[in-house]
Parts: sequence; structure tokens; C-alpha cells
Amino acid sequence: MVPRPADFEPWLNRLPGFEDARVGSITAVDGGASNVTCRVELLSGTVQRVCLRLQRERGIFEPYDVIREGRVIAALAATDVPVPRLLGMEPSAEPLGAPFIVLEWVDAPHMGLAPDADFDAFTRMVARIHAVDWQAAGLAFLGVPASVPEALERDLAAVEARMPGFGCAGEPLLEDALSRLRATVPAEGRLALCQGDINVFNYLFRAGEVAAVVDWEQARISDPRVDVGQLLALSLLKGAPFGPAERMPFAVRYRAAAGADPGDLRWFRAMWLWQLAVIHHGWRRYGNGSAPWYSLEQASELLLMALAELD
Repeated sequence: MVPRPADFEPWLNRLPGFEDARVGSITAVDGGASNVTCRVELLSGTVQRVCLRLQRERGIFEPYDVIREGRVIAALAATDVPVPRLLGMEPSAEPLGAPFIVLEWVDAPHMGLAPDADFDAFTRMVARIHAVDWQAAGLAFLGVPASVPEALERDLAAVEARMPGFGCAGEPLLEDALSRLRATVPAEGRLALCQGDINVFNYLFRAGEVAAVVDWEQARISDPRVDVGQLLALSLLKGAPFGPAERMPFAVRYRAAAGADPGDLRWFRAMWLWQLAVIHHGWRRYGNGSAPWYSLEQASELLLMALAELD
């Protein structure tokens, strides 16, 4: 999906400040299954490079909507969450074969590569995202659930809708897990802005602090424990011992950063282990040639342990 410089340059020249820009090269910079991110090197002007993000057709977080993501980034520019500056959006697929957005290029490595990355700074930023006044920021266009249970039902339904395309609809463990999750949806909680994918590769670091948060394609209004549960599930897949969810390191640090107890985390950890098992199937189909870093057997075993806590 990487476009030719000659196709992108005329469009870029229509942006204020880029009228005389010349595009030297366009290079894909990640091999994941998010919207396709490219580094665009410019040969003239005061800006040396920009970020081009093209909408992916199929992937683990489908359906994709890069224009929606651009609107989220634009809205967050007025908050204290650092995001790249939105330079332009193109909803038509005509110029490059898919809708796209153009962002400033943030010259900072992600947390997985940054030598000065700080886990507490990352955790504080997650808590800051959850504290955003999303109504004042104009983020109601994301869809406002009437309650926490409705928000969580939407989250489950979004993952369920991907299962036929991933080839795992009807898989006994996944279907049973979905039924049990639906039967135990938490009745209490709070609604907040959730990034939807708080893995460390979406947090860019400079001088020990988060310089920018990227990848907002899964942003939504839901219970912030949805984000927390992702890190707990990923920690288990990376070898953390299975134990009480509230005692896991990220849960403890998040509680301190947020200044409040987020509440029971068991359902959210189980939900994400289920989602990661579904993602494993999608990753094998649409992972851009890369294989999942965790095994389906590992995810399934942990999912069974997490579901047992919900009985």
C-alpha cells in the first residue's frame, strides 16, 4: 500500500506551507496490522519529513476508519495529551488508493526502543488520557454509550463481528468465553476516553517522558478498565505469573497514577485474553506477513484461568 512519491506530491502541495514541497521517498515504518504508517522524506522546504497514514482494508482491528482517527487526533490537540499535529485529511480513495491522513513527524522512538523510556511515565500518560474531558474536547462523535454495561457490550460486539472474517466464528472456546463475558458484564464503572490500544509501541519517548501518543484508531468512550485490562493480559502472555489482577504491577502503578482505585479488573483481563485469542486468528490472516509473537495455546490456557475467576 506504499504510494509512489509522484502520486502523493500533488496532493501535499495543496496544503498550506507545503506548496513547493518535493517528495523524495515514502517508506513504510511498521509491519503491524494498524493503519499503514509511512515516513515521507521531503527534499525542499523547512519541514524535512511528514507522516502519512493510509487506511488499511483488512486487519486485526477492522473495520478501519482513518478519517475518524484524524478527527480524534485533531480534538486531542487542545488537551494535555501530546499527539502529532494533524496537517490534513483525505477521505477519498482516489489519490492514493485509500483514504489517508497526514501528520507531523515526531522524531522520537517508541517505548520498546527508547533507551530512556520510563514505565511510570507511560502509566501516568494512560491515566491522563482517561482523565480527558472528552465532552469539552468535542469527542462525543465517537459515540456515547448510555451506561458502562452498554459500552462494554459494544466492545464485545465489535470483536465478535471480526470473528467470521478471521475464520474463528464457532470456535468452542471463543464462543463459550463470549457467552460468559456477556453474562458477567460489570454493572458499575465510569465512562472515559479510552485509547483502545495502549501497547507500549504507541508511546513515543524523549528525555524520559512521553513525547507523543500515536495510533488512535481504536479510541472510544468506554470504561477505562478496558485499557488497563489490555496491559494485564499482555503481561501474562509475556510471562508474568497469573495472580490477582489488582496486584499485577501495571494495576498497582495505574492506581497510583490515577489517584483512585479503578475497581475490579478481573472481567477486563479476561475480556482482553479472549480478544487476544481472536486477534491471533486475524493476525495469521492479515498480519502483513508477520507471525503472532504469542501462541494460541498460551492465550487459550490463560483465558480459561481468567474465565474461572468470573464464576
